[in-house]
Amino acid sequence: MLCEMADLPEEHPLAAYRGDSRSWRFRFWSDSDKTIPFDLDGVSDIKMQARRTPGHREAITIPCEVTLPNIVVAHMSPSVSRDVPTGRYDIRATWSDGRVTTLTRGPVTIEPDVTRDD
Repeated sequence: MLCEMADLPEEHPLAAYRGDSRSWRFRFWSDSDKTIPFDLDGVSDIKMQARRTPGHREAITIPCEVTLPNIVVAHMSPSVSRDVPTGRYDIRATWSDGRVTTLTRGPVTIEPDVTRDD
């Protein structure tokens, strides 16, 4: 996934099948030509959360990792995908100096599964 950093984070819709493993790879850029990587060096915390609505009280956290200079990979396990609601997500980075930036956001759709272990 390619993203250009702008005033508001670009939207990228995500979809997954309930109960399945899923990973997403996001690549962030500082320019529209995608020649200057957005510098994630110094990020001390990276967090992805999904909620039914942005103001909904309950959130599911999806683990992320940073690969320098400009890649974030989010990994959703089967147990997490069973609980993630169809709704909205975002990914927020916090740098060691206290800066906070929402890198991307968008709708997340979880398709109901058919095969189950119960």
